[in-house]
Amino acid sequence: MRKLKLPLLLSALFLSTLPPAFAAPAVADSKKTAYDLLSELVPVSAAEIVISTPTPAAAERQYPKPPCKPSDAILPGRTFLPKVSDERRVRAINDLLAKIAVCRPMPYDNDGNVHSKPHNGLPKKPAGYYLEYTLIVPNRPTGSGPEPVVIGGVTYMAGPVQSFRGAERLMIGEGREVYYTPDHYSTFIYLDIVR
Repeated sequence: MRKLKLPLLLSALFLSTLPPAFAAPAVADSKKTAYDLLSELVPVSAAEIVISTPTPAAAERQYPKPPCKPSDAILPGRTFLPKVSDERRVRAINDLLAKIAVCRPMPYDNDGNVHSKPHNGLPKKPAGYYLEYTLIVPNRPTGSGPEPVVIGGVTYMAGPVQSFRGAERLMIGEGREVYYTPDHYSTFIYLDIVR
């Protein structure tokens, strides 16, 4: 038996572990050497090689973000019905509505996203009807616990602030309807803007 050089032997061993699509053609003659096997491989040009890199799931948008349309219907008014008794939230809601109404840039990437998940308490509408916005209430830093909010004489609990965005959101329907959720989409309160 002829002695094979180590690199050729290693190449032959490597080729034997490849899936059939990449291995040399089946050997009919068992007397072929590793060199013979390697010589039967067909070279592939760089242009024929396609490398596909999947996009990480985190980089893909879960919901689309349509271009902003200015809306006078959500410009702040004198008050809301039902009445929101917490002045901090009234100011925060009015500040956010003023920015949304004139398409000012928002601080969070999720602001202005289409929110198409159905939620109990939010009227069912076609996909794309509701856009979500982060409501930051002053003096509620990350780590703050739940907090009571009285709206129309009913006490709701604003969720704990577990991240920089907190649990409170405004949902804007068709640029004219305002829904406040104090607890990250569990409860929705329609706020009618009184001018």
